[in-house]
Amino acid sequence: MRKKLCVFMLMISLLGVVGFASGYGHVAGIFDLSTSARAAGMGGAFVALADDESAVFYNPAGLGWINNISLSSLFARQFDAVNYASLQFALPYFGAAILYIDSGPIEGNEDTFSYTSGGGIVSTGFNIGPVGIGGRFKVYRATSPNDVTGWAFDPALLVVTDLVRVGLLVENAYSEPIVFPSHTEEWTPLMRIGIALTLAPSSGVGVNATVEGVGLFSGSPRLYAGFETYVDGLAARVGYDGDGATFGLSVRFSSFQIDWAYITRGAFPDTHRVSLEFHF
Repeated sequence: MRKKLCVFMLMISLLGVVGFASGYGHVAGIFDLSTSARAAGMGGAFVALADDESAVFYNPAGLGWINNISLSSLFARQFDAVNYASLQFALPYFGAAILYIDSGPIEGNEDTFSYTSGGGIVSTGFNIGPVGIGGRFKVYRATSPNDVTGWAFDPALLVVTDLVRVGLLVENAYSEPIVFPSHTEEWTPLMRIGIALTLAPSSGVGVNATVEGVGLFSGSPRLYAGFETYVDGLAARVGYDGDGATFGLSVRFSSFQIDWAYITRGAFPDTHRVSLEFHF
């Protein structure tokens, strides 16, 4: 149990790594976890690609190009310490997602406690020609060990051409702080800028390569990158998420798709993620 407690506390510290330093690690770091195994396999560098239902999470401006209804779910045993799950759906111009994380019982020095929190996302986006505009509204709530809430709004932009896509997401541009009994946590403004190259030489065959910078104008910039190749219903991916290498595979059967991602870490256990997608 002591090992589990140490891993859990280190994980919470890792989730607090955002673009600017603050007095406390950001407890709403649940929004730094992916809702898509496909995007995770590409190192999370998805703000410029955002071409499926995970645009709800990564870049809501991409919803302007969604032309069907889709539902997806993801589960992960994060860092071999906590359970993380998400559920999201998207349709043209609109989408929503629910995120949940639960540590289970953790034995401390004197008592047993648990860490439970969740997040909700409502996104909208539309496009005028090659330019898409969108916004992501996030609500955070922790129920254990403290019952607290907070919200933030993230405007987004996406430019799409046949060969190149450019994405921008300003995280926490407007927000309501999270008030704890002992302190108040502000949402840290953070800018994501990405560019993606998309090639489709024939029907059902293609390559996507993307690079993304986060917090480029802060004291702690981070770089993400991903590569994906697909042939009909099969896809393979590799990426770098700022902390380690990532890998992924996909299999699609008509309107059903299974995505798997493997995320490597140095100081933490590696993580497997699996997401299921349904397209209607």
